[in-house]
Amino acid sequence: MKKFIGSLLFTVLVASLFAQATPSTIQSVKVFRQNAQISRKANIKLTPGTQEIVLTGISTFINPSSVQVKIDRPGVTLLSVKYKRNYLQSTEISKEEKDLFQQIKDVEDEINWLKEQIAALKGVEEILNKNQDLGGRDQTFTAAQVMELASTYKAKYLEIRKEALSLKKQEAKLNIDIVNLKRQVADLKSEDNRPSGNIVLKLATKQNISTKLVCTYTVANAGWSPLYDLRSEGITSDVQLFYKAKIYQSTGIAWKNVALTVSTGNPVHDQNRPILYPLYVNFNQVYSRKKMAAIVEEEIIQPYATNMALESDVDGFGYDANVVTNQTTVEFVLPDKQTVFADGKENLVSLESYKLGTEYVYHTVPKINKGAFLIAKIKNWGQYNLESGEANIFFEGAYVGKTSINANVTSDELLISMGLDNGIVVERKPIKEFSSKKLFGAKQKETYAFEIIVKNKKSVSIEIEVLDQVPISKNAKISVELEEKGSAEYKEEIGKLLWKLDMSPGQTKKERFVYSVKYPKDQMVSGKK
Repeated sequence: MKKFIGSLLFTVLVASLFAQATPSTIQSVKVFRQNAQISRKANIKLTPGTQEIVLTGISTFINPSSVQVKIDRPGVTLLSVKYKRNYLQSTEISKEEKDLFQQIKDVEDEINWLKEQIAALKGVEEILNKNQDLGGRDQTFTAAQVMELASTYKAKYLEIRKEALSLKKQEAKLNIDIVNLKRQVADLKSEDNRPSGNIVLKLATKQNISTKLVCTYTVANAGWSPLYDLRSEGITSDVQLFYKAKIYQSTGIAWKNVALTVSTGNPVHDQNRPILYPLYVNFNQVYSRKKMAAIVEEEIIQPYATNMALESDVDGFGYDANVVTNQTTVEFVLPDKQTVFADGKENLVSLESYKLGTEYVYHTVPKINKGAFLIAKIKNWGQYNLESGEANIFFEGAYVGKTSINANVTSDELLISMGLDNGIVVERKPIKEFSSKKLFGAKQKETYAFEIIVKNKKSVSIEIEVLDQVPISKNAKISVELEEKGSAEYKEEIGKLLWKLDMSPGQTKKERFVYSVKYPKDQMVSGKK
């Protein structure tokens, strides 16, 4: 029995010796909209037989199913891959965190020393208090001696109290410093002594081999979001778009000096294709639960056991040479190596800049807002590989504000609001002399007239679109008639009035539209203007 136990222990010991804790470094990172793919590189030495290679310092936010291993040399067989948590080795913390922890320790030491000094002063004060008696009843003192002792006691007591008060003020200030330092550490969203992980590779070979090993895997708690700067020097120049990525990660492992790629892919999304089933039309019938189950089996489940789904194809679009376009994603490979700490903070990197072929037009809806908004129309915008996101607008050298780019539209033209232009004045006012309210038998007719005034105060010519509306009737007893529309384009089905005005510098133009609403005089009608 003892021999068996000894043999077993020897076997376990030998097995543990073959588990090599192999150092590895992160070489490259591909950041998706959510999650990131890490590529680690290690140099390994193998001897004939089966052995385990342990890659340490792995993020605990790993997706174990995503691990892939590539070995340079032939003759090596990968038998298994496992991920294990390592509670004995904590993940690294950033230099900023280390500095903060050291500062906290230094301040705490200083506070402790102040407390020791205060305690010493309290001890001296207690000795003075205990010796206030002037020597007992048998000893007599003159009045002068009593005054001298009292003066000495008072001076020493006040000196002690003053020094103690000063030390307490210093302690209070240091306590405030401690609180602020701990808040700063909390802002880094990091914790000390966090567990890390190990990737354990079981390999087999028939010869001595030294080779390189690359291990890739995905981790959560990382991603990026797009940010744009839209800059225009004026309505005679094209918009320049600066495409940026806000990268973040709090995986517990810093990415130091790595090759970084930003990808539009998102592994978190459901990757199953949508299936469209036939839609059956039939008369409503009441079925028992048993009969309904039979219908579901016969008409819904069985027909689709042979995959009768309707499919759709997606066409690709053009791209520039410095952007890698895969079948379903676009990747931006950054030219310089990057460092991203695991503090959850956003790291801004530049991806691309484009000069957009731009057509400018002003747009105003004076019924809602009398301001004139400058709209940049971008043709064939799909070629720029844009993602939906927030954009900062800079116009004529000044920051205008924020807008958003919606890359999920299907039109060939992308409209970007460049903000409000105070150089254009728009006014919409009712015309009383054309407005009226009359009775015609059982009917009542109300006429509404409006005048729109546009003034171009700018020193350049502009084109402006003015949008207004006429009500639409949803009842056969209510009729709407457009009596005058000026130069507007009118879409009767939606009641849309659109004026396209070309205006020279300093020019003022006026447009008028008139419409009437007829309805039974004994009825109340809403939405007339």
